Amino acid sequence: MLDFGTQELIVIIGVFIAFFIKGFSGFGTALLLIPLFTMLFGAKAALPTTALFDIIAGFILIISVRHKIFWPFVAKTTAALFLGAFIGVSCLSLIPHFILGKIIGFGLLIFVIVLLLQKKGGNAKEEGKTSKWQFLVATISGFFGGLIGVSGPILAVYMKVRYNKEFFRTQLIAVFFFGSIWRMILYNIHGFHIAFNIYQIAILIFVLLLGLWVGRHIHLKVNENLFNRIIAVILLVPIVKLLLF
Repeated sequence: MLDFGTQELIVIIGVFIAFFIKGFSGFGTALLLIPLFTMLFGAKAALPTTALFDIIAGFILIISVRHKIFWPFVAKTTAALFLGAFIGVSCLSLIPHFILGKIIGFGLLIFVIVLLLQKKGGNAKEEGKTSKWQFLVATISGFFGGLIGVSGPILAVYMKVRYNKEFFRTQLIAVFFFGSIWRMILYNIHGFHIAFNIYQIAILIFVLLLGLWVGRHIHLKVNENLFNRIIAVILLVPIVKLLLF
C-alpha cells in the first residue's frame, strides 16, 4: 500500500465493514479481514495484522463496557481460549486448511440454523455461570482462532443461545480482547509479521474507529430478534466462503 489505488480502497472498505460488525456484535472482525488480508498479503501477514486491529478495537470497546464485565466469567472463559489458541498456532503447519475449512463451515451452518430458530435471548438468570461445555467450546474456539485467525463464531453462537444480548456482547468484547493479545504474542513468536507500516496503520485506525462508532450506535437501537438474525447473516459470510470456495 504505497500509492492510493484499488487495493487501498478495498482495504479501507473492508476494515470499516469489519469493525462496524465488531462495534455492533462484539465479535466478527476476522470473518471479513482474514480472507481479505490473506488474498492481498498472504496468511502469515493476515493473521497478526488482524490480531493487531482486534487489540486496538477491543481496548476501545472494553473501556466503554468495563463496568458491565463479569470478570470471573471472563477469566475462566479466556483461560480456555488461551489453551486452544496455543494448540492452534502450534498446529498451523500440520492440518490442511482446505479440509479444516469444510469442517468449520458445516459446523457453523448448524449453529446458524439453531440461532435463527431461537425466538428469545438466553436465560438472564444464568448470567455469570459457566459450565464444562463452555470451557470446551472456548477451547475449540481458541484453537480455530490460533489456526485460521477466526475464533469468534463458535463461542459467539454458544453464548448467544445461552445468554441475553447485552451480557453476550459485553463478555465477548473482553474475552476476544485478551484472546487477540495472546494470539499476537504467539504469532510473533512464530515469526509472522504485520502487513502495514506505522503510517498505514494510523490511517486504518481512523477507519476502524469510525466503523466501531457506527456499529455501536446501531447496536443500541436493535431488538433481540433482529439481533439474532443479523448475527446469523454475519456468520453466513464465512460459511459460504468455507463451503463453496
